[in-house]
Amino acid sequence: MHGAMLSRLWRADWHLSVLLGLLLLVVFVLYPMSGRGPLVGIALQSAVSLLVISGAALIARSGTAIGLVALLGVGTAVIGWARLYSADRLLAVLGLSTWTVFLALLAAAIVIRVFDEGRITFHRVRGAVAAYLLLGVMWSGFYRLVMEFDPGAFSLPSVADEGTLMSKLVYFSFTTLTTVGYGDVTAVDTAARSLAMLEALTGQLFPAVLIARLVSMEVSHRKP
Repeated sequence: MHGAMLSRLWRADWHLSVLLGLLLLVVFVLYPMSGRGPLVGIALQSAVSLLVISGAALIARSGTAIGLVALLGVGTAVIGWARLYSADRLLAVLGLSTWTVFLALLAAAIVIRVFDEGRITFHRVRGAVAAYLLLGVMWSGFYRLVMEFDPGAFSLPSVADEGTLMSKLVYFSFTTLTTVGYGDVTAVDTAARSLAMLEALTGQLFPAVLIARLVSMEVSHRKP
């Protein structure tokens, strides 16, 4: 009974606003500050762990799903903390892979929640914004994964540590997602360029489809 009540609590619409708040903190405050000391890295990983926990509660809808998502979420968080103190390449590949898969599942779960039957609330609109931000973070993980296999996949200023590198890739990801493209960081590798083109296309189509769907749902809800 308590488990069911907790599940309903986490799946309430206000949970979408919580996820957006965590994402805003991670994307616009902690990632840009990466590389400025171990405390910033710990703060970033703490915020990411909270995001994973709250996201796992949103994704899981059945007993089987809860187990799988919990395993994936815990694995993502644990590997993230381990990477703070280890530069092992296998650990990096495994961590980036689980991270991107988890973010893809979370973005899909949020979109499904936003498009559920019922009135379009401010929480749902914030959830749509959170899904858009998740796309940018997810693609930065893809780019970092490509760099594990080809360190020269991107033309970017020299970086001293992992935190600074991720900060640059997050920046590149969002300038690509929004098709701003300042040109100070560019994709050189074929795989990196293909991912960048796909992200730019997604960045254009996602808001258009999302707005059209939300408007149609709201109009349909207001019909007598």
